[in-house]
Amino acid sequence: MNIKEYISSGVVESYVLGLLSAQERFEFEQYCETYPELRAARESFEQAIEKLAMENAVHPPTGIKERILSAIEQKPQTSKIISMEPTTPRKSGFSWLAAASIILFLVAGYFAYTFYNQNKELKKSNEEITAKLNSVDSLLNQRMPLEGDNVTVVNMVALKPNAPSANIYWDTTSASVYMLVKNMPKLASDKQYQLWSLIDSNGLKPTSLGLFDGGQEKVIIKMNNAQKADAFAITIEKRGNTEGPDLGQLQNMGKTKLQ
Repeated sequence: MNIKEYISSGVVESYVLGLLSAQERFEFEQYCETYPELRAARESFEQAIEKLAMENAVHPPTGIKERILSAIEQKPQTSKIISMEPTTPRKSGFSWLAAASIILFLVAGYFAYTFYNQNKELKKSNEEITAKLNSVDSLLNQRMPLEGDNVTVVNMVALKPNAPSANIYWDTTSASVYMLVKNMPKLASDKQYQLWSLIDSNGLKPTSLGLFDGGQEKVIIKMNNAQKADAFAITIEKRGNTEGPDLGQLQNMGKTKLQ
């Protein structure tokens, strides 16, 4: 088994994103026990997703700890005022209970306030990430609606040094096309990558599936639909290109399994 080809096929990303069948998942996990480099590739992709979550972590509001401690330190003054009146064991117990209740209320308020802000910030972060990826349901539960026998996975083969690294997921029933970016080198500000579907292996009639910027890693991009495709290709074009592909800037190509 050529483990490098197996890794580059996109099986690692498909495993982490939950796109493999039960049998494929079992085989993948068995291979992970045999091939340390496969296990390392899986852990690397998992860590990349975890890093996205950690980068959006929310810290408690500044000063909240000091305000709680200050409120607790003021409790002895309240106890002195109460002790000026005749006390009985029953009243003393009630004072302890009241002080403990106040402290418990403050602590509960702190956590409620913290969790409320965390949930609010995480919701905002998830919305931003969803908009950015345009195909992600949530940060830690990324799923592409591409499962089943009707889904063709195309491994984009690099044709030039420093070419992008990506896989194409094409649903031949709905015509949906998703691109899983592994590595997409950043381009000059006046340049963009463009994905094409190629029809007819002789004429290679190209159809644009959308422009996208470089500098991205480990993201899923929803491209334009493709009704038919014998192959997919990625080129570098001028920003906003509306003309045909510059074949001199052809970076990647991958054939579908339908030929």
